[in-house]
Amino acid sequence: MTLEAQIARLEAVHQVQNVMGRYSYWHSAAMHSECVDLFALKTPGVRVEMMWGVYTGPEGIRRCYEGWHRHLGPEADIGSMHMHTLTTPVIEVAADGQTARAVWISPGHETMGPLETGEKEARAHWAWAKYGADFALEDGRWKIWHLHVYGIFFTPYDQPWTAATDNAGVIDPPSTPPHLAADQPPTTRWMYAPDAVYPNSPAPPEPYPTFADETGAY
Repeated sequence: MTLEAQIARLEAVHQVQNVMGRYSYWHSAAMHSECVDLFALKTPGVRVEMMWGVYTGPEGIRRCYEGWHRHLGPEADIGSMHMHTLTTPVIEVAADGQTARAVWISPGHETMGPLETGEKEARAHWAWAKYGADFALEDGRWKIWHLHVYGIFFTPYDQPWTAATDNAGVIDPPSTPPHLAADQPPTTRWMYAPDAVYPNSPAPPEPYPTFADETGAY
């Protein structure tokens, strides 16, 4: 591998971190159109998998972020705060420098505002998840190609996660309008339960030469 190629791969790690960092900041600030722009919309196979389903293609990405995440309108931002941090990254850039794979653990919290809860007061939750993502180099810029949100636990802040009382509402949100439903059911549905075994999923990526097929994609 040439020195130029090695430097490009190191720079790719930095750019991938920045892309996901922007995603985290913008998602928390309800800047969902900006999140859409982080995806490789020109690259075949672009998709995002939330815990309730998979949205495919550019239209699916927009339906998820500009549609599902905004279907209650901007008034829902009042009293709302959804923060998903990024820790423990493992990033592998393909030897050919065209794609990358990465995982993060995401300790977070979600505050549902009154419009979201349908109640007079907001509700606070601990919300832990993991991200698995594939990235593609599109028009000279690193973009999210596949993004997969893996559940860990979702619980009211004043309850232990061992109670696991609110997990079902994350996996199957009751307020999803039919026209904003996912294109496919989720491929993973794990959430903490007292009788569950924690999985190594998503597994940290291993070094790889090139993205050949969907095998191993997040």
